[in-house]
Amino acid sequence: MAPSEEDLHALRAQARRLPESDGKDAALEQILRHAEAGDHRMLAFATRMDLIDAYSAGMQPSKLFVPFARCLADYDRNPAEYPEWAGRRLRWFFKFAVQGMVNFPEVSKDRALAALDQMERRYKSEGQSPHAVYAHRHRVALHLGDPTAAEDWYQRWCTSPYDHNSDCAGCDPSQKVAYLAGIGRDDEAIEVATPVLAGELTCREQPQTILSELMLPYLRTGQWEQARNAHRRAYRILRTRPQDLSAMAQHLEFCALSGNQARGLEILERHLSWLDRAPNPLAAMRFAGSAALLLRTVAEAGHADTMIRRPAHADRPATELTAGVLFEEMRGHALAIAERFDRRNGTDRQTASVRELLDQKPVADQLPLSIPVRPGPVLDPPAVLEVPKLPVLELVERLESAQDAQALAAMGPLVRQLEDHDPGDPVLAGRIAALLSSHAANSGEDARSEALLRQAVELFTTARESERRTVAVSRLGAKLCGRGDLSEGLALLRAAYADLDRVASTNHRALVVLRLISGLGDAVGNGDDAVALDEIPVLLEQSREIAAASDDPVLIGDIAYEQMEFEDLRHRHEEALEAGARALAAYRVSGPPLMRALVASRMAEVHAGRGDYDAGLVLVEEALAEASPEIPAGARAHLHKLRGQLLRQVDRDAEAVGELLAALTLSDDPDEIPATKWALAEAYRKTGQLIDAADAAEEAIAGLEERGYLHAVNSCRFLLADLHRELREPEAALAVYDEIIEFHSGTDDHAALGYTLALAADLLDGLDRDAQAADYYRRAAEAAELADDPLRVSYTRYCAALSLHWSGATQDALDALETAEQALAALAATDPNPEVLQWHNARLDHNAARILRGAGRLDEAVAKSTTAAAHFRSIGQPVQAARVDLGHARTLVELQQPAEAIRLLDATLTEITDDETLRTALLEALAHARAHL
Repeated sequence: MAPSEEDLHALRAQARRLPESDGKDAALEQILRHAEAGDHRMLAFATRMDLIDAYSAGMQPSKLFVPFARCLADYDRNPAEYPEWAGRRLRWFFKFAVQGMVNFPEVSKDRALAALDQMERRYKSEGQSPHAVYAHRHRVALHLGDPTAAEDWYQRWCTSPYDHNSDCAGCDPSQKVAYLAGIGRDDEAIEVATPVLAGELTCREQPQTILSELMLPYLRTGQWEQARNAHRRAYRILRTRPQDLSAMAQHLEFCALSGNQARGLEILERHLSWLDRAPNPLAAMRFAGSAALLLRTVAEAGHADTMIRRPAHADRPATELTAGVLFEEMRGHALAIAERFDRRNGTDRQTASVRELLDQKPVADQLPLSIPVRPGPVLDPPAVLEVPKLPVLELVERLESAQDAQALAAMGPLVRQLEDHDPGDPVLAGRIAALLSSHAANSGEDARSEALLRQAVELFTTARESERRTVAVSRLGAKLCGRGDLSEGLALLRAAYADLDRVASTNHRALVVLRLISGLGDAVGNGDDAVALDEIPVLLEQSREIAAASDDPVLIGDIAYEQMEFEDLRHRHEEALEAGARALAAYRVSGPPLMRALVASRMAEVHAGRGDYDAGLVLVEEALAEASPEIPAGARAHLHKLRGQLLRQVDRDAEAVGELLAALTLSDDPDEIPATKWALAEAYRKTGQLIDAADAAEEAIAGLEERGYLHAVNSCRFLLADLHRELREPEAALAVYDEIIEFHSGTDDHAALGYTLALAADLLDGLDRDAQAADYYRRAAEAAELADDPLRVSYTRYCAALSLHWSGATQDALDALETAEQALAALAATDPNPEVLQWHNARLDHNAARILRGAGRLDEAVAKSTTAAAHFRSIGQPVQAARVDLGHARTLVELQQPAEAIRLLDATLTEITDDETLRTALLEALAHARAHL
């Protein structure tokens, strides 16, 4: 059964809201076939107009000529038969037809010039400005290689009145920038673009197009920061738009001329497949030519053998080509297309333009494309001690003394003498294994450290060396607890503690007790040992008594440090800081620099937990000032990261950026790096470096995903989505929201799901993708109901109703309106803040007025407008009330009550004095009402 005309109108409304794609083209083509088969002549005309627009913005612009010719012929037979918008849109589409000559060598030159003449006659006869005509005459002259005519038309273009037929406020200057930059007038190009970039650009082609045009003018005039930002910001948008192949070519050219061959090769390899389905031959020529330029500079740098992956296409298999081979292919492809244009044009201009492109010389050795990473402080490496070859027993004793004193730097040269040493004696072998385990742990070789420690336990057990076995068992238990293996770890620690009487050394006795305290703390932190909180204070007191007998400042510091951790675990921050101060004082007397740094950083974290960020900064800065080569790079990285985080808390984000970058240069911890990049993204955002922030957030997400930290990934995605919105990358923001929505759809966190769906719906609403927005609002309401959030239910219900109205689904909108009213009644029953309730009542009534007006229920629309405006005024929102009054007045005119509309608008105008846009709309409505009076 063939669809009805009403069905086809609904399908057309849905298809028009699809993003540019083959799917949108196919949907409109199918609607056109049904409209033609059903003899729905006006619907077929409107659908052809939609197809012209879709083809021009998508991947099939060559298909626009047939529907354009048909629409033009149909309209010209009887213009009065068509709505006003048809003539306006056809004038606009003449630009697409003329541009076809520039883009497609298959379009004959005479036909294209005739279309340009016809465009000028039509504009003149209909009283339009010649601005758009002169712009296209300029482009054609430039394409044909007539510089005198191109400059003459350029001047006329610049001096003729701008009107609604002209390209938008971003695209029209973009073409001027392209021309000026192409003839070397870089300063003028930048001058033309500057006010454009300072304004608001809403066209789908902007700001990426004008920024791409500006990259080389910025580069050639030495404005490297602007060049860098233009490339990075524009590429972020272009990387998902294969229809912008010509603009992508500019980024390859920029990389070649700015010394960024590695970046250029990355872009080329990522987008080389786009060339297989270029939107038009001119774009293919430019992309291939720019690729050849890049590959030439790669070869000149001595890397002609660099391999580049090219994906399969049609009958061509996937392969890898050297830069040298691909250069020849790209060069030949660009010149072959240029020859087709020149044969059609009767000139050699396009071949010359490709050769000029290929012959360019780099402008810069290398323009950094990211903010330079600030390295951490350069520390002299620990002095390498010249240690004579020692007997094994003496060597072991020296190492054990160094280990007890935590003198890590002194151990390295000595340990190297122990490697592969087999003394035969199990006790000595066990001591060697224990020492090698410590060294492996200090070097980050955790698996080897554990294996050696288990070997030491076995050797001491075999030799019945009870004291050494007890110490080794406690070390192994602490290691296992530290990595989360609490069951075996705590069992070993308790077994070692039970054998404490077998340990004669005061130092070792205290360490056995401390390790048990540490393990119990790990258990409490993981909620695995309820009795630990009672045990730990007793053990701490016991360890203090042992330390007091030894009078060892390192041991006293270790015990105070454990006390600090325990008090912090119980959220007794004052006590934790007092214990930390004791530990720091003891380590300053005689203690390893690493422990001083560790205590200072932990005390800083406690201060931060209390909101005392300045005190935390003092401690971290003290630790960094004492940075020693004995402190491992990872520990110094943590200090820089912590300082960066604290600086962010006191609004010193510019300094925080430097600290976090320093942390990244020092850290090799796969857990720390993604978290540091996340913090860096936040700091970049606060300093206005949005592109750097987005890059850092994307890298943080990738690292967190790799580590399996999925909840953290999801949290960081909110930051990335916000950055996409601030960078005016709505499609990218929507993609991130969809990832968050998918994550929460698999959890019970209905509140987060509803919140994210509402954010995505708001964004879709702003993009006028109304059917999709209505669906997201509906899903958000359903999630909010499950989360028992009546406020969000109300909001999303009345927003869904309005989006359905804008999408043309009138009855669905009316049904949704009833559901929204029920939701707001439920919200009122919860006794919310009165102003909040008034606001949502006002929003609901305003939406209802628009929906009812669209449904032809004008009297009801007037009633809703009246209550909506009253609600807005009751909470001090006169501008919102005025917007309601504007629709109210229009409805009154439709009801043949212009006098009432005039009275309403006169009163409203007295309230609105600052909002010129709104005042203009109100005055226009007032004039309209007076005309009907």
